[in-house]
Amino acid sequence: MNDMLDAALSYATQGWAVLALSPNSKAPISDSLLAPHGSLSATTDPEIITKLFTTYPKANLGIACGDSFTVVDLDGPEAKEALTQAGLEIPECRTHKTPRGFHLLLSHQGDDLPQTAGLLPKVDIRNGASNGYIVAPPSMIDGNPYKLIRDLPLGQWPELVEYAKTHKPSSRPRTGDTAAWEGAESQSWIAEALSDGAKEGTRHHITIRLASWLMRRKIPVDIAITMLEPYRLASVPPYSERELEYDVRDVYTRYSVAEDVFSNEDVSTPIVLSEIANRRVFRWADEDLVVELSRIYTSRSGIDCWIKFSTHTDPLFGPVRLNLLSSSGRESLARLLKNRKPMNWQMVLDQVSNMVSSSLEEGGAAKDMRFYSPESVDQGWCIRPYVQTNQATIMFGFAGNGKSTIATALLLSKATGAQLLPFVDPGFPGAVLYADWEDSEESFNTTASAILHGHQLGWGDVIKPVLYRRYHGSLADHFDAIAADIAEHDIKLICVDSLVAASGDQYSPNDAEAARTWHQVVSALGVSSIGITHAAKNSKEPSAFGSVYYTNLARSIFEISADAEAGRNSSVIAVTHRKGNNTGLMKPVGLSVDFESDEFDNPVKIQYASADLTQSEVLASKLSSSDRILSLITKVSMSPSEILEELTDLKPVTIRQALLRLKARNEVSINSAGQYRKLDDVTS
Repeated sequence: MNDMLDAALSYATQGWAVLALSPNSKAPISDSLLAPHGSLSATTDPEIITKLFTTYPKANLGIACGDSFTVVDLDGPEAKEALTQAGLEIPECRTHKTPRGFHLLLSHQGDDLPQTAGLLPKVDIRNGASNGYIVAPPSMIDGNPYKLIRDLPLGQWPELVEYAKTHKPSSRPRTGDTAAWEGAESQSWIAEALSDGAKEGTRHHITIRLASWLMRRKIPVDIAITMLEPYRLASVPPYSERELEYDVRDVYTRYSVAEDVFSNEDVSTPIVLSEIANRRVFRWADEDLVVELSRIYTSRSGIDCWIKFSTHTDPLFGPVRLNLLSSSGRESLARLLKNRKPMNWQMVLDQVSNMVSSSLEEGGAAKDMRFYSPESVDQGWCIRPYVQTNQATIMFGFAGNGKSTIATALLLSKATGAQLLPFVDPGFPGAVLYADWEDSEESFNTTASAILHGHQLGWGDVIKPVLYRRYHGSLADHFDAIAADIAEHDIKLICVDSLVAASGDQYSPNDAEAARTWHQVVSALGVSSIGITHAAKNSKEPSAFGSVYYTNLARSIFEISADAEAGRNSSVIAVTHRKGNNTGLMKPVGLSVDFESDEFDNPVKIQYASADLTQSEVLASKLSSSDRILSLITKVSMSPSEILEELTDLKPVTIRQALLRLKARNEVSINSAGQYRKLDDVTS
């Protein structure tokens, strides 16, 4: 039993509901089975608590306030000073030391002391409203522990209750630097968001608008997150700290503040998303305007694109086709837009035209490598040995070879933490998304259920969310929706099925721009990915269908081949590693897969196991000549000529060279008759 589990069970015996928080974090763990509703999943059940902290031994610990107690959060020395100036003396009560201050635990105050941020500078109140909870000892954030320093009963603080009744909390966030909000008074939407939060269905969009407003004013991201704490607490349903932080950091990471763009008092300067070559997104937080451009390409007549207008929450107009360099086209569109939202549309379109044309012309800035410090890149594994962390993998093969089913098994391995394919290490369980352009949710559910059943599992054994979405059009057009799913569910791995369909109707799969757009999208999403595509026909070497840039840009590529002669309810599959940018090429993996179907030929059970590829005449060629020879001379000694009689597709010189390599690696022995044998057999 670990210390965190001991503490959690101890709190539960006092009637305090506890929840597991992500390691080194304040955000609740997202677990579809043990904690499906975030902070709403707080529990006093010892069985669930034991399972939680056994499954997540490095988790932090939270206590839900509920109807048990109210917490006064003092965030640093400024809080004590504010209490002193207000004439309030801290009572005798249970006290926890936090990394930056203290938690004072009072008996439950209900409506007399409502949950709020900024009752006084650096003083917040937390109770059962909006699922309030606190990080509890012995949790740790960035090496700073939470400690119990006064083991006393819950306290009473009537003076604070009276103060709260007569003093309304400031709507400004508790940062100590209110200068950052200069000018916000004229932006009534900001004050409303800070005091009222956002309702379900609008939180993500309003957060992006708030982050855009702060970013344009050069507020550092960590301060921006803290400044939006009142908004987070006021939102309904509750906005978790993890979701808010992800959304704000996503804006700061992916967008840039437009520079050297003309503006006037009618239109402010936007922030711009330009990480995908043929797509741009402009956001004017002050004006509540979003302009999205897709399918951007340069033609003889100018720069053509599809353009769409919306507020941060609602559509306005489009998409329509526009030549950005046509002044008459911009003027005509501006007249149409005036009926949708009153503003200086001519200036907006001039800004967009200027920024797009400039971005298409400029190249990357030169860097002096003497002073260059490379960013730390995680070269670890999402699923070993198939998908690296935050990298793109491609799986290709002919129709019916099982590539989509294997990808589904990999996603389920990640979501369950179980080894559903031989030789796979899924690592720490994580949420996954299957982005499908070719099939349906019914088909995916049937296949996924059959894979789970084949390994004696059910959906109740799936620890993390498994999301499925059916898409049409291009992958780039769905970027924001996928990014929102990643933020909400903390997705670690996505599968795009298939790359050809996801290129949309703008590009041919053989167009280099289709491959570049795919890679830019999955890279910008910041998670690991598997792209599924077909095998190219009439090519000398096995390759993925489409532009060669798919192969060039993917970090790892696997060919999926099947032996169709294996049987109706079983087959043998070879997984051949064709490319590994950050790793060496692994040997081909043999999989046997057994099926059970119902009377309608729908799979009800799919089970994978390891297979010997040398036993398949069709798939043995996927192995190296050395591996094929080793398999042949296991338990028997053979001469080169005898080996040639068995492996007729190999040339004599190939066999001789392979035997020399095996001898040099001490993998074979040779007897006096000139016969070779696998060395392990001789020594065993």
